[in-house]
Amino acid sequence: MADIGKFTIRGFEEQFEPETVDTIRYLLERITKLNLPCSVRRFYASELSLCLSAGALLGALHVASSLLEIVVREIFIELCTKELSDKERKTKNPQRELEEKREFGFNRLVQKLKEVGIFKPDDAQSACDFYNTVRIPVHHGLPVRFVEKNTTLLKEQEQICRIFGIEHCNISVGFHDFEKAIEKCSLSLIETAVGLIERIAK
Repeated sequence: MADIGKFTIRGFEEQFEPETVDTIRYLLERITKLNLPCSVRRFYASELSLCLSAGALLGALHVASSLLEIVVREIFIELCTKELSDKERKTKNPQRELEEKREFGFNRLVQKLKEVGIFKPDDAQSACDFYNTVRIPVHHGLPVRFVEKNTTLLKEQEQICRIFGIEHCNISVGFHDFEKAIEKCSLSLIETAVGLIERIAK
């Protein structure tokens, strides 16, 4: 174990209940079997496994959402590269061109992959929903939006305010609220991302 300031890193087996431990083990096994080439995708997958092994659920969710995005981007880049002539391949760089096209976002890439049959319609919708409700709030530090989109915590707080007749309830998300939300739903969300990757990265 390594000490980092006041914190001690423990393995996930020491941190969680048996059911959660089994879920993490299952996810780790699935991640090792992902059909990913030795590219940026594989590096992200390795980092996801490290986060899960350390029980860092928020870190794992960060990396899982990035992994889904990079898999989608790299599959799209591969398709673009296949369409280039030998002459064009000497002068064009689809990866760089895509990164410079800021308007060509994740949802648009997913739609393009759906059009060519890589994403099934239901999975395409699930990927876009995941991006909007998980990736954006987690990466941009929007805890209220994350908790609101993925748990019932804020609705419960609103109900309590109504019960006590508080009209203007100042609902916020604190340390323990966010920790509870991450512990409650992060693994199922990571499993969603892994499942999507399994089905498009065949």
